[in-house]
Amino acid sequence: MGIGISYKLSLQSASIEQVREKITALRNFVLTLPVAEVDALVELAGDDCHMDKKDDNSPDPYLSLKIRAAEMIGYENKRFIFNNPTHLIGFECLSGRGCTIAAFGLGTLEEIQETNNWVWRIFCKTQYASDPEYGGLDNFVQSHLRMIQILDEAQRLGIHCKVDDDCDYWETRDLQALTAAITSGNFLMAAVMGKISDAIAPLGYKDSQVPIKDYPNFEYLEAEGNEQL
Repeated sequence: MGIGISYKLSLQSASIEQVREKITALRNFVLTLPVAEVDALVELAGDDCHMDKKDDNSPDPYLSLKIRAAEMIGYENKRFIFNNPTHLIGFECLSGRGCTIAAFGLGTLEEIQETNNWVWRIFCKTQYASDPEYGGLDNFVQSHLRMIQILDEAQRLGIHCKVDDDCDYWETRDLQALTAAITSGNFLMAAVMGKISDAIAPLGYKDSQVPIKDYPNFEYLEAEGNEQL
């Protein structure tokens, strides 16, 4: 729940070398942007791509990258079941304070041949970049636009991008619509979370841990949202 950008990257009939070249070029482009953070390029192959490879309880530092290149095929014994990738190349970055981590890369599920088909799926929430403590509307707009810039560059590099932008900016390139979407989204989120908190309090449950409730102007957002519901 919340405003962000879902995207699927794909590249057909490409070699590992071609994928490495494109993702390296994309990361180099991200390094030219005023993003909050850019992690190192990661390349995994074979068993190292498997999400269930670790035998101990220590966290897998590459789990989020593996998930982006994997294919979920079912759910059993309270666990999701995936087809593991056979090769992946990717990196993570933070487009702005308050956003969730974004990841860019490509992975294949196929047995490695001279060329393979590659894919990548992820959702990045940008809504909480609008927290006044992070810079408010300006920080949100800049963070959201940086995500669009990175996807534009991916397309320029020949990577196909299927994008679902909750603010419709990917399709319209309309800044006014972008700012209107985040304003409306914050009103709605605050009103909904306020109602949930009110409903669960008498049952003895603790307040929901939702970032918008930490906004210094939460009560204003909640009141405006209730007016619109």
